[in-house]
Order: sequence, then structure tokens, then C-alpha cells
Amino acid sequence: MLIRTISGAIGLAVLAALLLLPAYVAAFTVLVASIIGLYEFSRAVAKKGVHVDLPVSIIAAVIIVAKAYGSNLPRELFPALSEFFNGILGSKYLNAFMYILIVYFFCKIIFGKGKFCIEDMAYTLLAIAYIPFLLSFAVAVRNLERGFTYIWLVVIGAVATDTFAYFTGVTMGKTKIVPHISPKKTVEGSIGGALGCMLVMILYGIFFINKSHHFDVPLYHFAILGLLCGFVSQLGDWAASSVKRITGIKDFGNLIPGHGGIMDRIDSILFVAPLVYIYISIFLM
Repeated sequence: MLIRTISGAIGLAVLAALLLLPAYVAAFTVLVASIIGLYEFSRAVAKKGVHVDLPVSIIAAVIIVAKAYGSNLPRELFPALSEFFNGILGSKYLNAFMYILIVYFFCKIIFGKGKFCIEDMAYTLLAIAYIPFLLSFAVAVRNLERGFTYIWLVVIGAVATDTFAYFTGVTMGKTKIVPHISPKKTVEGSIGGALGCMLVMILYGIFFINKSHHFDVPLYHFAILGLLCGFVSQLGDWAASSVKRITGIKDFGNLIPGHGGIMDRIDSILFVAPLVYIYISIFLM
């Protein structure tokens, strides 16, 4: 428990430091995390005899993260760079990439003499959609006009939920919620995590967004977003747990002492980051 707490605090401090740096640092961090996550995922499903095409997944991750970074660059600040990214990562090129990707996979199936099958292709596409695609929304949030302020909503959505869910579950938890996937998770812990996230989100909105940065965002948005993130964050945790349950592993890796691998730490962020970006895009812009 002590090791987990110390490494968690260090990890949170490192994350905060990275977010204080320019947006391209966050994009590079997301790319590295995506690549490590893809490796951990491919190693996990390999225990079930599934072979994820890791090189292709990494290429896809580079393209997806670059697209998320480039498509949200402010044109007035970075005209040349924005034009470059939108040019090489425009819809026509992405369509071509998807076409080539599907044809490539079926060529491997047809000519691979059984070394690559439909299930391998399905898991490779799942890995791409599950890890770099979902995680790239953190880059998209960071690159918004008020991205430096809004990116902390992603952190709060994941960290606050996990913290409140844990302590509520330990002190009050009795009713199991998904025992077939995560035996220790309880209904009480789940509710406590969602309500705790909502509370922290509201406080952040009051003191850091509206007061410190002089924005005028109605507080009900933070309440709604906090509640949504509180539940979606737990879905991300359970999604990762379902993969571990299916593949028979305890953790995705041992990179982070007391926590496991990268996937064990970003599982909630994978579900929270897209929600925050979508909510902001629809209601706050």
C-alpha cells in the first residue's frame, strides 16, 4: 500500500509537470503512453493465442496522435504548422490509410498461411481504437483554446473518481457491482466515486476556471460533467479489468511499482478524455 501511494504521488507530480509544459510535450507523452499500452495489450492477448500486429498499430498511433495534435492547432498562432498537419492528415489521406490498412490485413490473412487470422485483425483494430484513438482526445483537449485549463478536467475525472471510489468502497462498500469482472468493486464505492468527482469538478470550476481565469462557465456544467466522468471513469477501469480477466493476468505490466503497467494507470483516462472533449465541444464552445 505504501509503495502504491508513493509511486502514485510521484506519477501525479510528473503528470502535472508535463501538463505545465507546451502542448507538443503532452502530445509526445500521449504517443509514448499509447505505444507502451499497445505493447502491454498485445502481450496480454497473446496469452489467448491472439497476435496483434504491433508495428502497424504503432504506425496508426503516430498518425492518430499527430491528427489530434495538428487538427486543433490555432491557425492564427501556428499558420504554417497548422496547414502542414491539415494537409498531410486531411480526410483524403486518412481514408487512403484506412483502405490500405484493411487491404493489408486481408492480404496477411490470405497469403499468411494461417499465421494471421480474422481474430488477429479484429484485436489489432480493437487495440488501435481502444488505446491511441481514445487517448488522443487528451491531446485534442490540451490543444483547445482554453486547453491548459480544461485538460485538468480529464485528470480530475480519472483521479478523483478513483480516489473517492476506493475510500468509499473500503469504508462503506457492501454490495458487489461487477463481481464477475472486479470482485472488490461495490455499488457504494461506485456512487461515492461519481459524487466525489462531481464535487471536485465543481470546486475546480469555481476557483480555477471561473475565478482564477475569469471565465464564466455555469456551474451546472461542472456538476453534469463531473457526474458523467465519475461513472465513465469506472467503466474504463472495468473495461481494462475485463481484458485482464479474459486473458488471465493480474496486471498489464510492472512498469509502475504498486500499480502495474501503463494500461493499469490510463484505463480510466481512456474513457474520460473523449467525454471531456465532446462535452466541451458541444456545450462550452
